[in-house]
Amino acid sequence: MVPIKQEPGLEQRPGRGLGMPESVADGLYETASERVHRLRHVRSDAPSISTRMRAPSVSSRLPGEAENDGDNDCLMMEIRTNHKVESEPSILGTQSLQGSFVGANRALRDIGQKLKYINDALGELQARGIQHVASLPELVLVGDQSSGKSSLMSAIAGLSLPRSSGTCTRCPIHIRVSRADEWSCRVFLKQDYEFRPLNRPLTERDVTKANKFPPWVKLDPSRQARREFKTVRDQHDAEEIETVLRCAQAAILNPSTPYQFFVPKLRGEAPDSTRQQHLDQVKRKEERAEAQFSPNTVALELRGPDLSDLNFYDLPGVFMTARREEDIFLESVVKNLTLEYISRPSAIIMCAVPMNQDTENSLALGLIRKQHAEKRCIGVMTKADLLPKDPSSARNWLSMLHGRAHPLGHGYFITSRQGSDLEEQNKREEAFFNRTADTTGSWPVEFDEFKDHCGVEKLKAFLSLKLGEEFAKILPEVKDKVNSRLVDIQEQLQKYPDPPPNPELEIMKSLTEFTIRVKDRVLHQDFLAHWDGSCGEPFRAKILSLKPKFNVRDHAKASSRDEQTRATPKPREVIDLDGPSPSTTPSNRKRQAPGADVSQATPKRPRAHPMNGHIKVEPVDFPMPPPATPQHVRHATPTGTPSSRKTSRTLMDLRNLIRRAAVPGQPGLISATVYEPLFIEAARLWEKPVDTFVDLTFNILQSDITGILNTAFAHLNNRAVYKESLAHIRAFMENLKGELRTQLQSIYRLEATRLFTKDEDTLKRHEAAEMKLLVRHRNHFRIAAHNGEELNAVPKMEDMTDEELRQEESRFAKELKNLGPDPFQPELEVAAYIRGYYLTAANRFVDYACIHVMSGLLPRVASVIDTYLHDKLGLLSSSAGRATAQDVLQRLMSEGPEIEQKRRDLRAEKETLDGAMDIIVNLERREREQAAAAASQYAASTVFDASQAESMLDEGHTNGVGSGTTYSATAYGDV
Repeated sequence: MVPIKQEPGLEQRPGRGLGMPESVADGLYETASERVHRLRHVRSDAPSISTRMRAPSVSSRLPGEAENDGDNDCLMMEIRTNHKVESEPSILGTQSLQGSFVGANRALRDIGQKLKYINDALGELQARGIQHVASLPELVLVGDQSSGKSSLMSAIAGLSLPRSSGTCTRCPIHIRVSRADEWSCRVFLKQDYEFRPLNRPLTERDVTKANKFPPWVKLDPSRQARREFKTVRDQHDAEEIETVLRCAQAAILNPSTPYQFFVPKLRGEAPDSTRQQHLDQVKRKEERAEAQFSPNTVALELRGPDLSDLNFYDLPGVFMTARREEDIFLESVVKNLTLEYISRPSAIIMCAVPMNQDTENSLALGLIRKQHAEKRCIGVMTKADLLPKDPSSARNWLSMLHGRAHPLGHGYFITSRQGSDLEEQNKREEAFFNRTADTTGSWPVEFDEFKDHCGVEKLKAFLSLKLGEEFAKILPEVKDKVNSRLVDIQEQLQKYPDPPPNPELEIMKSLTEFTIRVKDRVLHQDFLAHWDGSCGEPFRAKILSLKPKFNVRDHAKASSRDEQTRATPKPREVIDLDGPSPSTTPSNRKRQAPGADVSQATPKRPRAHPMNGHIKVEPVDFPMPPPATPQHVRHATPTGTPSSRKTSRTLMDLRNLIRRAAVPGQPGLISATVYEPLFIEAARLWEKPVDTFVDLTFNILQSDITGILNTAFAHLNNRAVYKESLAHIRAFMENLKGELRTQLQSIYRLEATRLFTKDEDTLKRHEAAEMKLLVRHRNHFRIAAHNGEELNAVPKMEDMTDEELRQEESRFAKELKNLGPDPFQPELEVAAYIRGYYLTAANRFVDYACIHVMSGLLPRVASVIDTYLHDKLGLLSSSAGRATAQDVLQRLMSEGPEIEQKRRDLRAEKETLDGAMDIIVNLERREREQAAAAASQYAASTVFDASQAESMLDEGHTNGVGSGTTYSATAYGDV
């Protein structure tokens, strides 16, 4: 193997041991040829310090590096013929380095450019405020008061930021630094919180977990705003920069005043007297600020040719004791703000620790430890020039650098910022750590092993790379979250569409569709069948189920056996001739539906008028109550206390009623006054079913019409025309509902007032059927009582075979001969008449009610709906006098402030996220282009063989640089 010459001083390079790739740390932004050209000149003993910031990872002369002696040593390198390529760490994927130094140098330059793209993209995403959608990696600078944080911030930003008292210390500051051809400093105001002051001074008790920054309240992401404040073009005018920052902070602290009031005029933009007058006004506002502190952010976007690519937040310094008693609450507020930022999982924390103070007293380090964020933390030892000369002090700091004390995940860097401006600070820092000129303080030699950790330039290079790496890791996740949120926003925006270009046409189209579909629906057979099954038939069944009930058990003396048991009368049963059979004791089975009758077994198949029932135990000779609306079966009184709402009457009740109504001297005649109270008592129960029938009818009708309205106005459902139409239709339905209820109540009152029918045939048919049913049940009870038997069930006729029916008739003929005529025959005739007339009147009433819907309500809806909404909305010519057509359309197409604000918020968020997606897509496109270019270069390049290398070296050129330069392969990795 051909030996390789090792340059002196290259054993340790800046950034090695800090998690940076060696080749990237050695030349992040310079090509090898540029670096060799710069190192050709012989350095003097005095510190050769550039007055402008150099590339972030390489200083003017690396500590410990030998001066170039001018010898023209040959470069000796190993030539590998198998084209094996080592993988160089890349930010967005894998970048392969070529087998030549030309390929390696280009790869390093590509990495630097790629890092710029990444950090630029990250900064733009942070500036757009997408943190509510995806968490972005960010640098957060924290520290105690007087920890050198302001100087460190200025050094990282590459800008002489003002450090006067009160500037940028009462709100967070977000600094974005990136390289550009021209220098500029743009200032923005980021409003994430709303100011809601209290009517009293704030105290520590006001600072809670739910309210961390009183009196500021977090805004919804859609209401958060980022406003451009001012742009400064002169890099060297520190006074102007300080003025803009002070005015920006004053705007943040005085939220009730429009921020435009605080925007200052720069020199040349206004006369000096006008500028000074305005600044005096701003100063008065600043001195009497509405808030002493704000979590809202002042953002600086710095661009320039010599700047690094970084984004970071600088937070107000943590302090233990407030200057004024009334500001004690700020102690907790500033701590909460620091905890808020360092608790973010994606935050990379820089903690400033001054070397002239005891680390054990660092409040910032304590907060980091409290959040268990040490692994995400970079320690920055500031004020190295003020390090006490006590040897024990140096040992303590060295212990931290070795990771034995206060270990942090990313280790420590050391800085020393002396001087009044940035240029002077850079000079003195390099001279201080190189010990090449007289500076304040003396840097102990014990720290030489950590020379790669010394200086802001090395810190900036590491931060830039680390931030880019973290962002590259989560970029796919960020893209997915942004895209998912965009889909959600698009779905929400579909609910709030833009106004149609021709609103009158759209309204008329919707109204026409609505009226046509309503007319077709309410007159269609499907709707009529649906209504009849849901309303008509249930209403009929309910009315028929309220047919009067009579107990046909005979308690009169029928035999000697009955006479013996007369002293202890048996309980009698309520008999429903259409329901289950009675038993001698009350049943524990489930009660039947309201108004049901009881007497026969549960039917096995439905009859023409199915009814349910139950058994009620009542005392013998239950007195006849005054006519009243009967009570439901389950509420009937089963003991000796008479109920005012009986559900049934006994034959004795009917006998007593007949006797009281009889005309003296007219034996055997039943007065007409006996029948009417019995029917009216039953008919009074119709009122509630009628109300239910009306309600259910309009529930179905309104549901269908509302559904048609929703469909017809689907594209206008966020407009006033839809809301007004819906309100008019509901009012229309309520009016029709009231009319139908009035009509049916009128018919109900006619039916419930007296007995009347001209349909004699129907009445006789019902009466005969009911008489047959009553007599059959009566016969069963008479025969059972005569024989001393307990009647457990009366079989239903429809459940019996023809043979069983013939046997029953034969049995009746035989048994009834011994019993003789029924003594309650007149009472049975009265009961049969009442039940027969009830069926006649009930069916007639049900027909009336249903025909009012089928032939009255529905056709009227179809005829009126044609012009109803047009008139109510003011679209007919008769309504033109109320308002002009333009006014009507404007009213109908309005959405209301809430919807309009919602649309604006969604569009603003969509615009933000669309921009974010463009940034991500452009970053991925650049990565693909770079990958394609690298692949193309690899395919086109040739590997140097030994003869080619000798030829190049003989000519005195290496990598395109003239003679007098010596390369070392180990400077960029053995490729």
